[in-house]
Amino acid sequence: YELNLRDYLRIVKKRKFVILSSFLIFAIASLLYASSQSPLYEATSTVKVEERKTVSGLLTEWIVYNPGDIMETQTKIIRGFPVMRRVGLKLGKIKEDMPVHQIYEIIAALQSKVKTEKVGYTNIIKIIVQSQDPQEARDLANTTAEAYIEENLLEKNKQARTARQFIEEQLDSVEQRLGGAEEQLKKFDEEVENIHIADDVQQKLTELEFEVASLKQKYTDKHPKIIQLKEQIKEIERQLNGFSESAIEYARLKREVEVSRKIYAMLREKLEEVRIREAEKVPDVSIVDPALLPTTPINAPSKINMLLGGVLGIVIGLILAFVTETLDTSMGTIEDVENVVKVPVLGVVPSISHGEGKSASFIERFRIKYLHKRASKDEEKYIRLVSHYKPTHPIAEAFRNIKTSIKFSPLRKAVMITSAGPQEGKTTVLINLALVCAQEALKTLLVSSDLRRPAIAESFGLDKKPGLSDVAMGTSNLRSVLKGVSDIILGEVDVEEILKYPGLDYIRILPAGSLPLNPTEILDSKELENLLTTFKSEFDIILFDSPPTLPVADASILAPKVDGVILCYEIGRTSRHALMRAKMQLESAGGNIIGIILNHTQPETESIEVYPYYYKYKYKYYGKDKEQDSNKKG
Repeated sequence: YELNLRDYLRIVKKRKFVILSSFLIFAIASLLYASSQSPLYEATSTVKVEERKTVSGLLTEWIVYNPGDIMETQTKIIRGFPVMRRVGLKLGKIKEDMPVHQIYEIIAALQSKVKTEKVGYTNIIKIIVQSQDPQEARDLANTTAEAYIEENLLEKNKQARTARQFIEEQLDSVEQRLGGAEEQLKKFDEEVENIHIADDVQQKLTELEFEVASLKQKYTDKHPKIIQLKEQIKEIERQLNGFSESAIEYARLKREVEVSRKIYAMLREKLEEVRIREAEKVPDVSIVDPALLPTTPINAPSKINMLLGGVLGIVIGLILAFVTETLDTSMGTIEDVENVVKVPVLGVVPSISHGEGKSASFIERFRIKYLHKRASKDEEKYIRLVSHYKPTHPIAEAFRNIKTSIKFSPLRKAVMITSAGPQEGKTTVLINLALVCAQEALKTLLVSSDLRRPAIAESFGLDKKPGLSDVAMGTSNLRSVLKGVSDIILGEVDVEEILKYPGLDYIRILPAGSLPLNPTEILDSKELENLLTTFKSEFDIILFDSPPTLPVADASILAPKVDGVILCYEIGRTSRHALMRAKMQLESAGGNIIGIILNHTQPETESIEVYPYYYKYKYKYYGKDKEQDSNKKG
């Protein structure tokens, strides 16, 4: 059927051990995991990235489409190879003479410790460093910010730096050429005397060659203006053909010195201009907050870790609870039992524990249900006689309700109680049902017809021999084997507990007797039918114990001989298929199944909820009576 909120709460209550176990496991595991981790410290520095754009730059950006996010790009650049290499050099982790593969390993280790992220919609980037050493975390965060600023400035000055390097190279070349020309002119002047040349021609040629040298700084030799100047130089050189060779050579050297001096002076001027432009460059990145020395590790065990582990445990516990409920083949509600088995539920028996007769605690039910913890002999005797020891307890009231639902009559005196499988509490239900019947002054007979593992006689402190099997085989007389209250008093049960409450004088017990090799022969014998006729004539109620239905055939043989059969079913122990199979087997044998008793349930917390307010009321009511009785005695 479709689940509602009440069903979900029922499943949570029923599987609360799974949920609680999952909660404890995950909470403790998270705490142990956090405690076992090495302390990890985190340091954070922040940098601001400013974009200084010119009008031409804005126009270019507007024309050229660029889909990239500048701030996201910068976060990747910070963790890039150039910046991390500079960081390694500044921290002394990288040496210039190191092998390349070792440098790459160091840079990869640094990158694994550094994380970058953009702060919201701002132009601020956080540099986050995690390390087991707090000082290393702080130094690495600050050094990364400094290296990023230096690398950004270096990239920005790349054009000016290239121009400066080119001018310096040209300046060195011109300086060497000027020095050589001056040296040759000096030697020539000392060797040759009285060399004259027209000063105006010489001056004109010098100016033309200087102008050509200046234009070559910007243009190539194929430029029209350079070609024109070279033609003028050739024309002047043709005019100098009339001079002597010494005069021509002297004029050439002097002209070369003058040109070199002017070029040298021009290059010096341009070098200073480039240096000034390079110095004027301002970095686009600045540090907003430097990293401080962290004092507390970020992975320190805390209540939050344990809480998160507990929450995860509860979530997984709920999932496991519903999965377990889905895989559970047993039935969880009275409606399930009645709809599947097609017989009425006669009543519900709460869990019984040793001591005060209260419902079993959570730990006790866990030990019984999951660890298969078996009660001691004293505990079993107390549980099977709880309706005698606590006749006003709600558990005894549960058996009285079952007795009323069975509707004993002259046509329904002999009733057999069995179960589909073992350890479902059929003997406990049988004895307590007999006790509440005897407490109402009904002549009640308990027949220990379980000839394989009899337990009724032992529960009352009686010997199991002689008994039913001996009477059926003719070795003993029925009157001699029937046990009453006098036999119980002389048995192993405490006399004060026996005489404390009335009712046992109306009950008779027929033990199992000697265990035969083939119990089915005794149960299918003519003698047992005769005994049953005798029982009906002398007793108001006859209750037969029986082995489980599915493992052996005893219950199927005895079922058609009695007036009715009651199936005892423990929630969560036996599957619905086993219960259905037991019902079909008993009906096939001719048994009249009059109902099912649900055993070992918690009316207030288990899946079977039969008027929970009634049980709560009963607990309060009888608890109040007990308190008043104790006050009166006092």
